[in-house]
Amino acid sequence: MNTFRKTVDRQGQAAGNAVPGRSKTRVCALFAVCLMGSSSAFAGDPCKSVLCMFGKFTGNSGGSECRSAEQDYFSILVKKHGNIKWSQTATARQDYLNSCPGADQSYTQKINDKFGKVRG
Repeated sequence: MNTFRKTVDRQGQAAGNAVPGRSKTRVCALFAVCLMGSSSAFAGDPCKSVLCMFGKFTGNSGGSECRSAEQDYFSILVKKHGNIKWSQTATARQDYLNSCPGADQSYTQKINDKFGKVRG
């Protein structure tokens, strides 16, 4: 017994097949969903944040090129009932820095020890 039945829509094409005008809309919608769905909680580049925060740690400034990377790091805040939980914030910031595969974890730990529990 064949459980698959083809139904025909107004254009005379089988339902489920590409209908002119609809496929482009579906592809665009799918692409937009994939872009939004694939972003993580931390949208920035953790490796850039490691480099810029290490510069800040050593007293150097990366200038305007590092503002977004520093903001990505300092924007990580764990809150409960509107209050910042600093130990959880520091842990989340450490996890963010450690998500850079090339980063030396001893340096990320030093960065986080200094900046993990402060407001940027």
